[in-house]
Amino acid sequence: MSESNKNKDSESNKNITWQLNHSIIRDSYVRLIKKLKRKPTYDEVSKDANLSIKTIREHINTLKFEPQKHPLRILSDDILISIANAAKGGSAASQKLWMQICEGWTEKQIMEHTGDMNINDAREKLIEKLINATGNKGNNKKS
Repeated sequence: MSESNKNKDSESNKNITWQLNHSIIRDSYVRLIKKLKRKPTYDEVSKDANLSIKTIREHINTLKFEPQKHPLRILSDDILISIANAAKGGSAASQKLWMQICEGWTEKQIMEHTGDMNINDAREKLIEKLINATGNKGNNKKS
């Protein structure tokens, strides 16, 4: 085996180990946030994940919960499950919320028109406004 192939294999193994550790740390981080109701310390994640603090520090700085921007959004799955369970249990508010969040449902909105509208009057006012707007530009010049 050539030296370059050995380096590629070594790099590939490092990549696999990095990804595995990253996944373990992310899962531990999420589990601890749920359990502790706060951001866990390096030491807490280290003990939970059974990895060194050095490894935890290297990974925590690169942890991303994309596309989620706020770290607590990782709890969204649990919240949606709670809403679904409550909806199945008959909670009308949860059923409505589920339909809004997951199905894009919105309540019917009714717009009532008050008063008459004369299209001709509106058209005349708009034409007058346009004439005045363009006419004033030419009138601002000094003779």
